Amino acid sequence: MSVAESEHEVQMSIDVTAAATAASPKVRATIREGALRIDAVSYSYDSGHQPGVAAVDDVDFVVPRGALGVLVGPSGCGKSTLLRLAAGLMEPTLGRIAFGTITPAELRKQRRIGFAFQDPGLLSWRSVRRNVELPFDLAKLPIDRSWIGELLEIVGLSEWADRRPRELSGGMRQRVSLARALATRPDLLLLDEPFGALDEITRSELNLELLRILSATGTTCLLVTHSVEEAVLLGDRIVVLSSRPCTVKLVHDVPEARDARGASRDTVAFLDHCRALRAALAA
Repeated sequence: MSVAESEHEVQMSIDVTAAATAASPKVRATIREGALRIDAVSYSYDSGHQPGVAAVDDVDFVVPRGALGVLVGPSGCGKSTLLRLAAGLMEPTLGRIAFGTITPAELRKQRRIGFAFQDPGLLSWRSVRRNVELPFDLAKLPIDRSWIGELLEIVGLSEWADRRPRELSGGMRQRVSLARALATRPDLLLLDEPFGALDEITRSELNLELLRILSATGTTCLLVTHSVEEAVLLGDRIVVLSSRPCTVKLVHDVPEARDARGASRDTVAFLDHCRALRAALAA
């Protein structure tokens, strides 16, 4: 990835993660009490003089406050489109999306959304700490150094804070990306296949790390994945989507406690959840 491409990807991420000072305590309290609601949402891409290309069709689900929601479905079905709609980067053609009492666009203006991609998009000339601090620099706001230090501790990178990305493993770089997405204490975290490029062992480790981080921060999260097993391991609520234009085929809740899921992958309950999702995908 070139310097220009890195800066573009990071700036796109920062646009939905930079620090918010505009939101009043009352507004912040209202946001924290709310759920992410996708209400009868449809979206079509404009194709000029031709009829629009439908990507999302009447999708309806809720991710409760503090929960981890997962979108799973066939490649190209519209999962990433839904994620961008939830980020307020695009407006639905029909329907409504809200987080608490406000829209994603309003939440984004208050800079209360975090976004992490499959490619960590780290700046090679910045240390781990300086990469995590980047949202504050771009927003020209004072750096919350105490929270940055706490975040580095949460993601297990305190001892690597002064290293450059080239000195880190793929899994460690992804941890930096997650820390950066959480640097400004977002109320909503959106993850687009953040572990898709990692090997199975590292991916499994970071799955459990993500659960631990979200439990520590209380952040509401919506994640896209192609992996049924990853969806069951991570998701409190899993939304199975059809092929394009995506519709909801199943909303499946996983009641097992997050801290018990690492040891649950060989249990009957875990396999039953996987079977339910695969059956919905195949239907």
